[in-house]
Amino acid sequence: MIRQLRPAAAGLALYLFIAIAVLGCAFPGNSAVTADNAAVSVERMAGITDDAVKEIQQAADAATGFFGDNAGLRLKESVTIVLTQDRKSYIREIISRFKISEPEAERVSLGTHALAGNRLIIVDMSGIPTVRQKTFLIAHELTHQFQRQLAGNQAGQVKWLLEGMAETTGAQVVARRGYFGIDQYRNNWRSGLEQTADKPDLSELKSADGWSASLSRYGSSVTYKTAGLAVLTLTERFGQQKVLDYFSGLGRGESPESSFQKAFGISMADFIAEYRRIIRKAA
Repeated sequence: MIRQLRPAAAGLALYLFIAIAVLGCAFPGNSAVTADNAAVSVERMAGITDDAVKEIQQAADAATGFFGDNAGLRLKESVTIVLTQDRKSYIREIISRFKISEPEAERVSLGTHALAGNRLIIVDMSGIPTVRQKTFLIAHELTHQFQRQLAGNQAGQVKWLLEGMAETTGAQVVARRGYFGIDQYRNNWRSGLEQTADKPDLSELKSADGWSASLSRYGSSVTYKTAGLAVLTLTERFGQQKVLDYFSGLGRGESPESSFQKAFGISMADFIAEYRRIIRKAA
């Protein structure tokens, strides 16, 4: 299912978390590695302009700065963002960097403008034309790196929390840079769900299989809005740190339900029921 970019959902895409080790280095035939900060480097392929590299580096700086300023978090390992000019070069880099076949690359990248693995993000720049979309997308993808840093391979146990936090962070970073307000994202996500009678319950979005099924049945926009609004609700009610505490609990070996209870003071089941009532009212 191709996820459409919408005015108030900048840079939204179908994101796949590939848990494989990736070397953040240049490959033969690439353009030069450009622009570094302490943790994130931007590597450009043929056809990527200096301005595009600058915009992505600024987005990465804004995202890492957000985590540093609000939670005292820094990336412990370097992350490489690889910029490709179009879908053809995007697929080519996915095949090369992730060591998968062309059919598999086509499958996992369907509907995406970015694909993230451990310490690597490959981006199709043709799908994110505005600075706001670039900022949202890069913030979303770097959030996954922080989640993995806190929780390791357990980060994705509850998909709506994994993706919803990344959506919420994308909105927060965009708002921090003055492109779009949090209230505008909240209202957009809420109104989008209000206009959709058939939408997923959070309980359907826990597992990877359930998430995929929702993308097929309800569409990517509704699926991501459902998760994004849920985590934005948690963030505004309990604070950003509590969301991070949930992922830290997973990293300590706690179950999702136990970590959620400790972080937010309510059970996950109770929150899902409450959110269900909110969403049903929206209908």
